[in-house]
Amino acid sequence: MTIDPRLADRRREVAEHKAQRNLRRLLRFLAALLVAGGVVWFLLSPWMSADRVRVAGVVASETELLLVRLGVVVGRPLVLIRAGVVETALEADPWVISADVDLDWPSDVVVRVVERTPRAWVETADGWTRRAEDGGAVPSAPEPDNTLGWVRMPHVPETEAATSEVVLGAIEFIHALPSDLARVTAVRFEEGELWAVVDGHQVRLGRETEMTAKAVSLVTLLTEDIPDGATLILVAPTHPAVAPGPGEVTE
Repeated sequence: MTIDPRLADRRREVAEHKAQRNLRRLLRFLAALLVAGGVVWFLLSPWMSADRVRVAGVVASETELLLVRLGVVVGRPLVLIRAGVVETALEADPWVISADVDLDWPSDVVVRVVERTPRAWVETADGWTRRAEDGGAVPSAPEPDNTLGWVRMPHVPETEAATSEVVLGAIEFIHALPSDLARVTAVRFEEGELWAVVDGHQVRLGRETEMTAKAVSLVTLLTEDIPDGATLILVAPTHPAVAPGPGEVTE
């Protein structure tokens, strides 16, 4: 069968056009692949890797050890560091309240942590732990010592201690006292109110409100001549009172 030369030429032109189109597509794909490969190589190169890992706020936590375990080290490409994942891992440390990880492109990693500082020994239903002002527990010995004030709340479950208003109020009160006075202070919950023994005096604190103001008022009150056995009443911190002990007569 004889094919019309014009039809043959047309078929040849279509085939050539298709081949050229496929070749252009292939070249574009190869160019894009080359560019992507170059970008990946650049992001993983020493020019985009950590030259410094700066850490601030670390006193007691294992932040630096954990950063090494997570691969946040000098030489690590910044593109491989997931700041959110690292922050979550750091905040799992009981010493850490919050963590912030910043990638300072092209070559620095900045890690800032806010750690808990023990403010008081707290007794809950599960025993004693040291706790910070936010109520969070930090690693502790099984029994309290005399380095911090005591908060006795054996009726509070361990799982509720960090959010218990009476626990947080008691810790706030101790934290607001001068350190030498805080160490010899013991707070308890009795008949619906907070009470404390401070410098040998019974102190009625009332509800777990205005605890810093009550601490300030107490410090001022202790500068006065207080009879032995007297009870200091700080239910209203702006109007403190002294109740005489048993057998004493008020004038």
